[in-house]
Amino acid sequence: MIVVDELDPKGVPEYFSHRGTVERWWDPDTGPLRFHYEAELSILDERLEIDSHARILDVGTGRGRFALHLAERGRRVTAVDINPEMLEVAKEAAEKRGVAGRIDFHEARAEDLSALSEEPFDLVFCMELFDHLPDLRAALTSIGGVLAAKGYFVFTYVPSESLYGRIGNIYRWLRRRFRPQSMMISRTYSLAEVEALLAASGFALERHYGVGILCINAQTRLFRGSLLERAALAVARWEARRWPYYERPGLARRGAHVVGIARPLARSGS
Repeated sequence: MIVVDELDPKGVPEYFSHRGTVERWWDPDTGPLRFHYEAELSILDERLEIDSHARILDVGTGRGRFALHLAERGRRVTAVDINPEMLEVAKEAAEKRGVAGRIDFHEARAEDLSALSEEPFDLVFCMELFDHLPDLRAALTSIGGVLAAKGYFVFTYVPSESLYGRIGNIYRWLRRRFRPQSMMISRTYSLAEVEALLAASGFALERHYGVGILCINAQTRLFRGSLLERAALAVARWEARRWPYYERPGLARRGAHVVGIARPLARSGS
Protein backbone atom coordinates (compact mmCIF):
# COMPACT_ATOMS: atom_id res chain seq x y z
CA MET A 1 0.00 0.00 0.00
CA ILE A 2 1.27 3.49 -0.84
CA VAL A 3 1.84 5.59 2.25
CA VAL A 4 0.69 9.20 1.96
CA ASP A 5 2.19 11.96 4.12
CA GLU A 6 0.05 13.55 6.78
CA LEU A 7 -1.79 16.77 5.88
CA ASP A 8 -0.27 20.17 6.63
CA PRO A 9 -1.84 21.23 9.97
CA LYS A 10 -1.62 24.92 9.05
CA GLY A 11 -1.88 25.00 5.26
CA VAL A 12 -4.91 22.76 4.80
CA PRO A 13 -7.22 24.62 7.25
CA GLU A 14 -6.12 27.91 5.65
CA TYR A 15 -6.98 26.56 2.21
CA PHE A 16 -10.44 25.43 3.27
CA SER A 17 -11.21 28.66 5.10
CA HIS A 18 -10.40 30.97 2.18
CA ARG A 19 -12.89 32.26 -0.37
CA GLY A 20 -12.62 31.08 -3.94
CA THR A 21 -11.24 27.63 -3.09
CA VAL A 22 -13.75 24.91 -2.19
CA GLU A 23 -16.70 26.68 -3.82
CA ARG A 24 -14.98 26.35 -7.21
CA TRP A 25 -14.86 22.57 -7.29
CA TRP A 26 -17.14 21.09 -4.65
CA ASP A 27 -20.63 20.72 -6.15
CA PRO A 28 -22.11 17.27 -5.46
CA ASP A 29 -25.68 18.50 -6.02
CA THR A 30 -25.44 19.35 -9.71
CA GLY A 31 -22.19 17.76 -10.91
CA PRO A 32 -21.90 14.65 -13.10
CA LEU A 33 -21.58 12.44 -10.01
CA ARG A 34 -24.75 13.67 -8.36
CA PHE A 35 -26.14 10.12 -8.42
CA HIS A 36 -23.15 8.92 -6.38
CA TYR A 37 -23.67 11.45 -3.59
CA GLU A 38 -27.45 10.98 -3.58
CA ALA A 39 -26.80 7.38 -2.48
CA GLU A 40 -25.39 8.77 0.79
CA LEU A 41 -28.68 10.54 1.40
CA SER A 42 -30.54 7.31 0.65
CA ILE A 43 -28.53 5.53 3.35
CA LEU A 44 -29.58 8.15 5.89
CA ASP A 45 -33.25 7.91 4.88
CA GLU A 46 -33.33 4.11 4.82
CA ARG A 47 -30.91 3.08 7.58
CA LEU A 48 -31.09 5.81 10.22
CA GLU A 49 -34.16 6.62 12.28
CA ILE A 50 -34.09 10.29 13.28
CA ASP A 51 -36.49 11.47 15.96
CA SER A 52 -38.47 14.54 14.93
CA HIS A 53 -37.24 16.38 18.04
CA ALA A 54 -33.58 15.34 17.76
CA ARG A 55 -30.91 18.02 18.14
CA ILE A 56 -28.73 17.69 15.04
CA LEU A 57 -25.29 19.12 14.27
CA ASP A 58 -23.76 19.11 10.78
CA VAL A 59 -19.99 19.64 11.03
CA GLY A 60 -18.30 20.88 7.86
CA THR A 61 -21.65 21.56 6.23
CA GLY A 62 -20.14 23.01 3.03
CA ARG A 63 -23.02 23.83 0.68
CA GLY A 64 -25.39 22.56 3.35
CA ARG A 65 -26.33 19.38 1.50
CA PHE A 66 -27.09 17.26 4.56
CA ALA A 67 -28.47 20.11 6.68
CA LEU A 68 -30.87 21.04 3.87
CA HIS A 69 -31.90 17.41 3.36
CA LEU A 70 -32.76 17.02 7.03
CA ALA A 71 -34.45 20.43 7.30
CA GLU A 72 -36.71 19.58 4.36
CA ARG A 73 -37.84 16.58 6.40
CA GLY A 74 -38.88 18.76 9.29
CA ARG A 75 -35.73 18.53 11.44
CA ARG A 76 -33.92 21.44 13.08
CA VAL A 77 -30.19 21.54 12.35
CA THR A 78 -27.17 23.47 13.54
CA ALA A 79 -24.69 23.70 10.66
CA VAL A 80 -21.06 24.78 11.01
CA ASP A 81 -18.21 25.29 8.57
CA ILE A 82 -14.74 26.83 8.56
CA ASN A 83 -15.37 28.66 5.27
CA PRO A 84 -17.61 31.79 5.40
CA GLU A 85 -18.19 31.63 1.64
CA MET A 86 -19.62 28.12 1.89
CA LEU A 87 -21.86 29.21 4.74
CA GLU A 88 -23.21 32.00 2.53
CA VAL A 89 -23.88 29.49 -0.25
CA ALA A 90 -25.66 27.18 2.20
CA LYS A 91 -27.75 30.05 3.62
CA GLU A 92 -28.84 31.11 0.13
CA ALA A 93 -29.83 27.53 -0.65
CA ALA A 94 -31.81 27.31 2.60
CA GLU A 95 -33.70 30.51 1.67
CA LYS A 96 -34.49 29.24 -1.82
CA ARG A 97 -35.71 25.91 -0.50
CA GLY A 98 -37.82 27.48 2.24
CA VAL A 99 -36.03 25.93 5.22
CA ALA A 100 -33.93 28.85 6.48
CA GLY A 101 -35.93 28.91 9.70
CA ARG A 102 -34.87 25.34 10.54
CA ILE A 103 -31.09 25.76 10.19
CA ASP A 104 -28.76 27.76 12.43
CA PHE A 105 -25.44 28.53 10.75
CA HIS A 106 -22.16 29.12 12.59
CA GLU A 107 -18.55 29.55 11.54
CA ALA A 108 -16.50 26.99 13.47
CA ARG A 109 -13.71 24.42 13.13
CA ALA A 110 -14.38 20.73 13.62
CA GLU A 111 -11.53 20.63 16.11
CA ASP A 112 -13.19 23.22 18.35
CA LEU A 113 -16.95 22.97 18.84
CA SER A 114 -16.87 24.27 22.41
CA ALA A 115 -19.09 27.24 21.55
CA LEU A 116 -21.90 24.77 20.79
CA SER A 117 -21.58 22.63 23.92
CA GLU A 118 -24.30 24.11 26.15
CA GLU A 119 -26.70 21.27 25.35
CA PRO A 120 -25.58 17.96 23.78
CA PHE A 121 -26.66 16.94 20.31
CA ASP A 122 -28.52 13.69 19.64
CA LEU A 123 -27.00 13.31 16.20
CA VAL A 124 -23.75 14.69 14.77
CA PHE A 125 -22.86 14.50 11.07
CA CYS A 126 -19.34 14.84 9.71
CA MET A 127 -19.73 14.18 6.00
CA GLU A 128 -17.02 14.42 3.30
CA LEU A 129 -14.68 15.90 5.92
CA PHE A 130 -12.51 13.14 7.45
CA ASP A 131 -10.22 13.15 4.40
CA HIS A 132 -9.40 16.86 4.79
CA LEU A 133 -8.71 17.06 8.53
CA PRO A 134 -5.01 17.27 9.49
CA ASP A 135 -5.88 16.26 13.07
CA LEU A 136 -8.79 13.85 12.86
CA ARG A 137 -8.25 12.73 16.45
CA ALA A 138 -8.76 16.29 17.70
CA ALA A 139 -11.94 16.63 15.63
CA LEU A 140 -13.32 13.34 16.97
CA THR A 141 -12.60 14.42 20.54
CA SER A 142 -14.35 17.72 19.89
CA ILE A 143 -17.37 15.95 18.39
CA GLY A 144 -17.50 13.56 21.33
CA GLY A 145 -17.68 16.56 23.63
CA VAL A 146 -20.95 17.79 22.09
CA LEU A 147 -22.65 14.42 21.43
CA ALA A 148 -25.21 13.03 23.88
CA ALA A 149 -24.37 9.75 25.64
CA LYS A 150 -27.06 7.93 23.64
CA GLY A 151 -26.40 9.86 20.45
CA TYR A 152 -25.25 8.79 17.01
CA PHE A 153 -22.23 9.98 15.07
CA VAL A 154 -22.52 9.69 11.28
CA PHE A 155 -19.55 10.30 8.98
CA THR A 156 -18.00 9.49 5.64
CA TYR A 157 -14.44 8.77 4.60
CA VAL A 158 -12.49 7.62 1.53
CA PRO A 159 -11.08 4.12 2.20
CA SER A 160 -7.57 3.24 1.13
CA GLU A 161 -8.95 -0.24 0.32
CA SER A 162 -11.11 1.15 -2.51
CA LEU A 163 -10.20 1.48 -6.18
CA TYR A 164 -10.82 5.20 -5.96
CA GLY A 165 -8.69 5.49 -2.83
CA ARG A 166 -5.82 3.54 -4.39
CA ILE A 167 -5.86 5.66 -7.54
CA GLY A 168 -5.95 8.80 -5.42
CA ASN A 169 -2.98 7.62 -3.38
CA ILE A 170 -0.98 6.90 -6.54
CA TYR A 171 -1.82 10.42 -7.76
CA ARG A 172 -0.73 11.94 -4.44
CA TRP A 173 2.49 9.90 -4.45
CA LEU A 174 3.32 11.14 -7.94
CA ARG A 175 2.65 14.73 -6.94
CA ARG A 176 4.89 14.36 -3.93
CA ARG A 177 7.65 12.99 -6.12
CA PHE A 178 7.46 15.41 -9.05
CA ARG A 179 5.93 18.47 -7.36
CA PRO A 180 7.22 18.29 -3.79
CA GLN A 181 6.27 21.92 -3.14
CA SER A 182 2.56 21.23 -3.74
CA MET A 183 0.22 20.81 -0.80
CA MET A 184 -2.05 17.79 -0.40
CA ILE A 185 -5.55 18.63 0.81
CA SER A 186 -6.92 15.12 1.20
CA ARG A 187 -5.94 11.60 2.27
CA THR A 188 -7.43 8.15 2.74
CA TYR A 189 -7.97 5.83 5.72
CA SER A 190 -8.27 2.09 6.09
CA LEU A 191 -11.22 0.72 8.02
CA ALA A 192 -8.83 -0.44 10.75
CA GLU A 193 -7.42 3.09 11.08
CA VAL A 194 -10.90 4.58 11.33
CA GLU A 195 -11.97 2.07 13.98
CA ALA A 196 -8.79 2.72 15.99
CA LEU A 197 -9.24 6.50 15.83
CA LEU A 198 -12.88 6.18 16.83
CA ALA A 199 -12.02 3.93 19.78
CA ALA A 200 -9.26 6.27 20.94
CA SER A 201 -11.80 9.11 20.92
CA GLY A 202 -14.53 7.24 22.77
CA PHE A 203 -16.60 5.83 19.91
CA ALA A 204 -17.46 2.37 18.60
CA LEU A 205 -18.29 1.82 14.94
CA GLU A 206 -21.73 0.25 14.84
CA ARG A 207 -22.19 -0.26 11.08
CA HIS A 208 -20.95 1.03 7.77
CA TYR A 209 -22.12 1.19 4.16
CA GLY A 210 -20.15 1.58 0.93
CA VAL A 211 -21.05 3.73 -2.08
CA GLY A 212 -19.59 3.10 -5.51
CA ILE A 213 -16.98 0.33 -5.55
CA LEU A 214 -16.51 0.95 -9.28
CA CYS A 215 -16.66 4.73 -9.03
CA ILE A 216 -12.99 5.49 -9.63
CA ASN A 217 -13.52 9.22 -10.29
CA ALA A 218 -15.57 10.25 -7.27
CA GLN A 219 -13.85 13.61 -7.57
CA THR A 220 -14.39 14.75 -11.15
CA ARG A 221 -11.02 16.55 -11.17
CA LEU A 222 -9.56 13.15 -11.99
CA PHE A 223 -9.58 12.54 -15.77
CA ARG A 224 -11.69 15.68 -16.29
CA GLY A 225 -13.06 16.09 -19.82
CA SER A 226 -11.45 12.93 -21.14
CA LEU A 227 -12.78 9.79 -22.77
CA LEU A 228 -11.65 7.92 -19.67
CA GLU A 229 -13.86 10.14 -17.51
CA ARG A 230 -16.90 9.45 -19.68
CA ALA A 231 -16.24 5.72 -19.60
CA ALA A 232 -15.73 5.75 -15.83
CA LEU A 233 -18.97 7.69 -15.36
CA ALA A 234 -20.89 5.17 -17.47
CA VAL A 235 -19.61 2.30 -15.33
CA ALA A 236 -20.38 4.19 -12.10
CA ARG A 237 -23.94 4.99 -13.24
CA TRP A 238 -24.55 1.34 -14.14
CA GLU A 239 -23.31 0.24 -10.73
CA ALA A 240 -25.43 2.86 -8.93
CA ARG A 241 -28.59 1.64 -10.66
CA ARG A 242 -27.87 -1.96 -9.73
CA TRP A 243 -26.31 -1.42 -6.28
CA PRO A 244 -26.97 2.08 -4.88
CA TYR A 245 -24.91 1.12 -1.82
CA TYR A 246 -23.39 -1.95 -0.21
CA GLU A 247 -24.25 -3.34 3.23
CA ARG A 248 -22.01 -6.41 3.49
CA PRO A 249 -18.91 -5.30 5.44
CA GLY A 250 -16.40 -6.83 3.04
CA LEU A 251 -17.88 -4.91 0.12
CA ALA A 252 -18.87 -1.79 2.04
CA ARG A 253 -15.30 -1.04 3.10
CA ARG A 254 -14.29 -0.89 -0.58
CA GLY A 255 -16.73 1.78 -1.71
CA ALA A 256 -15.34 5.04 -3.06
CA HIS A 257 -16.99 6.54 0.01
CA VAL A 258 -17.97 4.78 3.21
CA VAL A 259 -20.80 6.01 5.41
CA GLY A 260 -20.17 5.04 9.01
CA ILE A 261 -22.50 5.14 12.01
CA ALA A 262 -20.90 5.15 15.45
CA ARG A 263 -22.03 5.41 19.06
CA PRO A 264 -20.26 6.61 22.22
CA LEU A 265 -18.34 3.67 23.68
CA ALA A 266 -20.07 3.83 27.05
CA ARG A 267 -23.41 3.19 25.33
CA SER A 268 -22.31 1.05 22.38
CA GLY A 269 -23.71 -2.15 23.86
CA SER A 270 -27.04 -0.74 24.92
